[in-house]
Amino acid sequence: MLHTSGESEADPVEAAHLDEIEKGAEQGREAAKEADEEPAHEAPLTRRTHDAPLSAEAVAKEARKGYGMLLIGLGRAMTAKGGFSRRLNEVAGAFEGPLCLVLKPAGVGRQMPRLGPGSGRILVPVNGTANARRGAELALAVASVTGAPVKVLYVARPGRDEPRDTVSHRRREAVLKDIVALADRYGVEIETAIRSRAAAADAIARQAGRNVALIVMGVARRPGEELIFGETTSGVLQRCPCPVMLISDARLRRDDEGREALRSGTGTG
Repeated sequence: MLHTSGESEADPVEAAHLDEIEKGAEQGREAAKEADEEPAHEAPLTRRTHDAPLSAEAVAKEARKGYGMLLIGLGRAMTAKGGFSRRLNEVAGAFEGPLCLVLKPAGVGRQMPRLGPGSGRILVPVNGTANARRGAELALAVASVTGAPVKVLYVARPGRDEPRDTVSHRRREAVLKDIVALADRYGVEIETAIRSRAAAADAIARQAGRNVALIVMGVARRPGEELIFGETTSGVLQRCPCPVMLISDARLRRDDEGREALRSGTGTG
C-alpha cells in the first residue's frame, strides 16, 4: 500500500487509517474462510508512506517489482464534468496491468458509504463479457464481507421486446443464472433484472437513483495513456449520484480493441 500525503480528504490520524485497512483485510479473509469452508490465503500488507503526493514515477518504480493489480483510491480523482483528473491519469498510466478504481463523482459527499445489511444496495451492471463478470465477482466479495444487498442489472442494447424463447433472451438469462450461482458460492443473495429499452448508461443511472450506495462495474481499458473505458462508463460517472468502483483488465492493445467491442456487442465499456 502506497500511502500519500497531500490528500485533503485523508484521515488526519494516519496510523489509525492504516490500521483500519489492515483490520478490513483480516475481516475479508475471515469472510472468505466462512464462505469457502477452507483456510483463506494470507495477504500480508506492506506499507510505504510518501511525504509528497503520489507520483506516476513512484507507482512505476513499485510496479516493476511485479504486481497483479493496481487499486487506486484518491481524493479529487474526478473532474466537475465527470472526467478523470490529470493526477489519476498519470498514476494509472504508469501501470499496464489490471486496475481497480474507487471513484466519487462530482456531487457525491465527502465520505464513502458505510455498506451493511441495512445500507443502500450495491448495483452491478453486466453485459455478458468476462470483464463484467469480474466486476460482479468483486461486488459479491464486498457484499460477503459487509452484508450489503446486491442487485445485478443486465443492460442490453435497446431494441424491440423479444419473446422469451429468442437466442438473445436466453443468453441474458444464462448470464444472470451464472452470476446467481457465483453469488451462492459467496453466500450472498442477489436480485436480478434485465433492461433493454434504454441505452446502458440511462438504465444504470435510473437504477442508481433507487437506494443504491455503490456501483461496481467490470470494464475494458482502452489503448493509450489516458484512461478511457467507453461511453457507457463515461455516462455512468457523469450521471450517477453515488460512488463507483471500476475494475478493468490490462490495457488493451490497438489490435485487441475491435475484438473486445465486437465481443461485448455494444462497443462500450
